[in-house]
Amino acid sequence: MKFLYLLLLLSTLTASAGQVFFKMSGASVKNPLLWAGFVLYGFSAFLWIYALKFLPLSKVYPFTFLTFALVLILSGIVFGERLSPLNYLGVALIVIGVYLTVQ
Repeated sequence: MKFLYLLLLLSTLTASAGQVFFKMSGASVKNPLLWAGFVLYGFSAFLWIYALKFLPLSKVYPFTFLTFALVLILSGIVFGERLSPLNYLGVALIVIGVYLTVQ
């Protein structure tokens, strides 16, 4: 069971990385980062569907919100975007909410 949750975390990480690559590519079809983003996003979807095969949707879906939180953090790290204390509070609430939901 823990293995499936680890797959969901990996799905979250790859979806988030895909979003960052989309931004880095400048939406240029010729940029390999755009295609890397598609590959990561596709891999994320594959992991997601695999987890859905064994876990209830009510346990799997909250992991979607972790993607939002991770993209927010990555935007600060990778692109130097300024994050406010409220952003960090929001991330903490998302993490706590997902944890409580999957219990």
